[in-house]
Amino acid sequence: MKICVIGLGKIGLPLAAQYASKGFPVIGCDINQEVVDSVNSGISHVTEEPGLDEKVKDAVKKGLLSATTDTVSAVKESNVIVIIVPLVVDPKGNIDYSIVDSVTKVVAEGLQKGSLVVYETTLPVGGTRNRMAPILEKSNLKSGEDFYLVFSPERVSSGVMFEYLEDIPKIVGGVNEKSTKQGLEFYERVLDSKVVSVSSSEAAESTKLFGMVYRDINIAVANEFAKFCNAKGFDVNEIISASNTNPHSHILLPGIGVGGHCAPVYPYFLIKNAADAGVDMVLSKASREINDGMPDFAVGLVEKELGSLKGRNILVLGLAYRGNVKETFLSPSLSIIKHLDDRGANVYVHDPLFSDDEIRRFGAESAGMGNLPSIDAVILVTNHKEYGSMDLKELREKGVQIFVDGRNVFSKNEFKESGIIYRGIGT
Repeated sequence: MKICVIGLGKIGLPLAAQYASKGFPVIGCDINQEVVDSVNSGISHVTEEPGLDEKVKDAVKKGLLSATTDTVSAVKESNVIVIIVPLVVDPKGNIDYSIVDSVTKVVAEGLQKGSLVVYETTLPVGGTRNRMAPILEKSNLKSGEDFYLVFSPERVSSGVMFEYLEDIPKIVGGVNEKSTKQGLEFYERVLDSKVVSVSSSEAAESTKLFGMVYRDINIAVANEFAKFCNAKGFDVNEIISASNTNPHSHILLPGIGVGGHCAPVYPYFLIKNAADAGVDMVLSKASREINDGMPDFAVGLVEKELGSLKGRNILVLGLAYRGNVKETFLSPSLSIIKHLDDRGANVYVHDPLFSDDEIRRFGAESAGMGNLPSIDAVILVTNHKEYGSMDLKELREKGVQIFVDGRNVFSKNEFKESGIIYRGIGT
């Protein structure tokens, strides 16, 4: 078995390394020549992924992992093709298929009879059968007969890829029974986790979307609870913790916003699917509005204490959407920067993972923690480990009047003697 992985990003490269670690030859495909050169040198371009550097180096050394920009040739010599490229939405929630469509057309050019094609890229319900299959069949091969076609959603997360690949069951659903069987056999050979088959590719697509929408709605409920607690002076964390002692309660924690490629994006896939079926996903749409509104809510907490923000110096801690991961896709920080800018504030951003130039590209001034200017307020967006031990006395000396803790990293008690007003999300 020879495997082709298309897309060597934060998910694709760990998948390729995982398959190679099981002794199978893997060809990774990417349009970025620098990425290809790095992999062929045995070096992972993906950082902050424990274990990946060693797996890539070892696989290349053993001749089990290589990379190329020639996807057609890689597909021709492979038995299994795994596609993991981005599928995103525009600001109005419309799906942009351009990347996955383009990749699928290239796969069709090299597709061989008897091959297994797997989409791990999250697709709307019906996307595998109704959109991807017709493109692949331009190869003059019939899906489910001449080649096998499966949807198997990635259910992983950057920074814990190999843990998730080992612990979280793998869902497999094909366009027919033969395809599902081939998908099962493949994943049972390359993963250590349990592999679970569902009745169809549509069921597999729905599995991923239902899970993401559930999470988004749960976070939105927590955020509404947090707003209530802010208004009443309660501690939302205390109350959620007590509520979750009931085995039927599984409330997640509130926060300053939801970022990344999953929760802010995939609910729109299901919302669109439902609208086409005449179903109005009221909760899903409301949850998106609530979670997208949290950055504005956080800025409002600052504005309530300081009054007008015009000319005020505000420090935003964290540009990344998640702690200790260098990724800004739909990060709440970007929304916060815009809200502050719209109110006339002078915005400073600190993030240990980004250079000064990288931060300035997002419309804010970079600020080092050791040489801060006079600051009126701080908004913590990202729970980077570096922020867990800040010197509150130093912040007060810089003029900080209010600290908004967007991830509830601290507690009010830690700020009692600092002279700084503390506001968490619901605390």
